[in-house]
Amino acid sequence: MAAERIDVRAIAEFEIIAKSPFLVRLGHGGIAAIFRYGALVLFNASAEEKARLLETIAAHSAGPGDIGAEEATMIHVNPEDEEGPSGPYINIKNADRLRLQLIAEVMAKATMLSFQERRAARDFDLSEPLARDLAEDGRFSAKPSELLKAVGNMLLADNRLNGRAGVLDRPDLLWDNPGLSGMYARLEGDYELHDRAAALDRKLTTLAHTSETLVDTMRYHSSHRLEVAILLLIFVELCLGLYGHFGH
Repeated sequence: MAAERIDVRAIAEFEIIAKSPFLVRLGHGGIAAIFRYGALVLFNASAEEKARLLETIAAHSAGPGDIGAEEATMIHVNPEDEEGPSGPYINIKNADRLRLQLIAEVMAKATMLSFQERRAARDFDLSEPLARDLAEDGRFSAKPSELLKAVGNMLLADNRLNGRAGVLDRPDLLWDNPGLSGMYARLEGDYELHDRAAALDRKLTTLAHTSETLVDTMRYHSSHRLEVAILLLIFVELCLGLYGHFGH
């Protein structure tokens, strides 16, 4: 995951092999698939080609990426083998453009899920001490700015998965090439895209509910403090009035 979003202008410096998803030639045999939601898939790319690509992407991207969110596999080309995952390999009959695009779709979605899973785990780590504070004494030990930042991260978490990568959507190229549907189904199952997306969706829903609870709690504490301040003002006003009345 190179970023949260990549501007397609980044591919202008490379030779475009295909679109949807974009495949570009990196130079000495390396090929890359570039996805708008921040994922890069590299085929046979050298360290120099990868570095150049990341440098180019950095100038046309938004949001932080995550080097730790990465998937890797070996591709085995053999016309006699059944296409799909086989142990540590992905078998394909030939390394044509369509098959590379299809593999890139699956790998990019798997990487995006890893990216979001790591983020969700981090957001849960932020929410746990807040929940503990409420359970122990009903108050937050965090500073207001830290609390608002945590709530903001949880609210953003709710829309990270939906609308970004379309994890559960069929790749467009399958509509024109139904013969590759079996290969895609096997890859999709091997990387557990549906199960991981469902589990992540449950986590993000929990984070969204947690953020709503925190916002309501903050609102309650704010209104309570406001009520106390109003009562103090009324009390002070009464004291001043009584003093002014009986003082004379």
